[in-house]
Amino acid sequence: LKCSSLLAFAQCAWSAMDLHFAPAPAIAPRSDDESARWEIIGAFARWTSFWVVLFYVLGFTMPCLAGWILQSSKAHENNRHWAARNVLGIVHAVIVCGLILPPLVIMLNAPDNVRFGAADFLGTCASATYPDYNRTGQAIALGGLVFSAFIFADVVISMLHGLATLDYYVHHAVFLVAGVIIRGHCMLPLNAAILLSMEASTPFLNFMLLFRNRGPRYTFAVRVTGILFVVLFVAFRLALNTYGAILLWRSRDFAYPDGVPRWQSMFLLGAVQVGSALQFYWFPAIAKTFGKGILELFSGSAGKTSSKNGSTANGGRPAGMEKAADSRKGNGSRSEEGLSKAKVS
Repeated sequence: LKCSSLLAFAQCAWSAMDLHFAPAPAIAPRSDDESARWEIIGAFARWTSFWVVLFYVLGFTMPCLAGWILQSSKAHENNRHWAARNVLGIVHAVIVCGLILPPLVIMLNAPDNVRFGAADFLGTCASATYPDYNRTGQAIALGGLVFSAFIFADVVISMLHGLATLDYYVHHAVFLVAGVIIRGHCMLPLNAAILLSMEASTPFLNFMLLFRNRGPRYTFAVRVTGILFVVLFVAFRLALNTYGAILLWRSRDFAYPDGVPRWQSMFLLGAVQVGSALQFYWFPAIAKTFGKGILELFSGSAGKTSSKNGSTANGGRPAGMEKAADSRKGNGSRSEEGLSKAKVS
């Protein structure tokens, strides 16, 4: 990440996106007035509406795909709302990662006063203090807003259609509060980018959840996406997230701008540390679930059925995957719990 060529690539990639962000004002005192707060609330409401509408559009079109996608052996996976929610998660993760990953590389190479700086204008998180990082900071702020609105919309959707359990709502509530605090103060750009970058593994996890029980046609694709999920989980959720948690802990005395209430700074510090620890708690179950499928893929046994060694079963699905119970509606095995927690974290 310290390689100059990688940094140059990230800067060029972000510039190529050509997103419209507000320029930093010539004189930009830190704005805490009502207009800035209403600007944030309005943007949050628009993004929340976008996610809710997109969910129902996807749910409406799912029956049209029945002739293309095979039926799952698990009844709840044929529910259009369940499938739409998984696709919605993929769309959300792609948007967030597109906004976050190039700025993340830039922030990793930024000085500490930028990493732990706060924007001058709360409405758009524009910065006159560090103009070279103005677009980078606004991209991270937009990614955080998109993420927070998605979390809120997901809670509403899940409650309306019975798609989640109590621990899921508690988890979302913690991350929603953390997202609102960070975006509300336009602070901690590096840690915010690191937390949001964990979404990089979500598209592959959701793809696997969508297709793992739909027969041998998808066995190879499920195994490949499973491998990619594990690799990205280790890279972003274990390695990079741990780095961010340690960095925030070591910088806790100067990481927050003046005016942030004590309880908010302590809440964020605790949430980041606990969240990092939970990734390590879930990883053994995830590794166990995917381990056998990975070995079978590299041994060239994908798509073969062998009742003797149990390498595949139930229509060619990898046994390692089959051991996981139905997500949030199954037998509550630890492997599936790890997958579900990783999905929502």
